[in-house]
Amino acid sequence: MKLRLLLITILFCIPIYSQPQKDSLFKEDIEALVEEMEFMYGYDQTLREYTLFRTFDKSETDRIENLPDSLRLKEMTGRKFVSDTLSKFIFQNYINPKDALHTERMIEIIKKYGFPSVERIRKFYNKEFADPEFRPMLIFIHSPSQYWEELKVLMLDEYRIGNINQCQYGYFLWQFTGRQSFKPMLDNGYKLIEENGKTILQPTCE
Repeated sequence: MKLRLLLITILFCIPIYSQPQKDSLFKEDIEALVEEMEFMYGYDQTLREYTLFRTFDKSETDRIENLPDSLRLKEMTGRKFVSDTLSKFIFQNYINPKDALHTERMIEIIKKYGFPSVERIRKFYNKEFADPEFRPMLIFIHSPSQYWEELKVLMLDEYRIGNINQCQYGYFLWQFTGRQSFKPMLDNGYKLIEENGKTILQPTCE
């Protein structure tokens, strides 16, 4: 009986002490972690943008992305590869393998430090990001499906701990269920609104 009580006590104490330890480690290693995640984020975004815009110049890709829909489509059509072969080659050899590698590394980071949201990063890191749009959560957009079940469990734990909010959890759940339905997002802090004649999802979390 005493042994059972001891085990129960230990189990309840682990979450209480594990998160402060993760925060301490996160603070200690923050600069190296940000550099590493900025690289993974930049690699992910830059290679994919190249397959669409055929340029590594971010100012140029930003310019195209900010064009009105019709002009953006026209510009992108004019920049398409002559053959789909090159695009497939880039994905098979440079993008898909790194998606898996980056996912595995991000899982390691979360297990050791907790989820590295921008909000948590900013508690310990005051420098400007290399890319103002840097968001570690976006690295998971392209996580291969073989990691989804593990990631769903991991993100639920991070949500319960408070390292991500409900909207972030809903977004991840949407990603890790194959984006087949908006229900995971609508059940977790998002609502549908009409804006400029379009129906869009809007987060309600603070």
